[in-house]
Amino acid sequence: MNEILTWMETSSLGQLMRNSTWLFPMAEILHFIGLSLLIGSLIIVELRLIGINKQMSFSAVYKFLPISLVGFGINLCTGIFFCFSDPFRYYPNIAFRIKILIILLAGLNALWFKLAVFPRSLEAPEKIDADIVAKIVAILSLLFWFLVIVMGRMIPYVE
Repeated sequence: MNEILTWMETSSLGQLMRNSTWLFPMAEILHFIGLSLLIGSLIIVELRLIGINKQMSFSAVYKFLPISLVGFGINLCTGIFFCFSDPFRYYPNIAFRIKILIILLAGLNALWFKLAVFPRSLEAPEKIDADIVAKIVAILSLLFWFLVIVMGRMIPYVE
């Protein structure tokens, strides 16, 4: 593993992230924007699945999902930049490891949504309540992303 971390640290990206005065702060700004897009759009979808704002159809709130994917993509890229900037700090950090684990769980939850909830809910009439599976998926999604935020904020404080 040390070889991979050394490669990351000595890579062009790692050096650029450490030697540029503006790149790391810019990545932090973009990370926050990506997080805002991801969480803001997911909240709309998840709250509808939970049963809030039943006036909106599932297909209407699902139009926010591409925004979530854009936000996740921004965060994935900037997160990789952060890891390359100081891999020997991030890799052993327990908050970072927990954050990555929760992101993987959120991804599996999103897959569950795509396979089990999304197709059925598109066929549902407007103003109907989502089934229990959809509600569980939505609650887990909100929980996972809340924990990702908490763990992300813990990274600088847990060495």
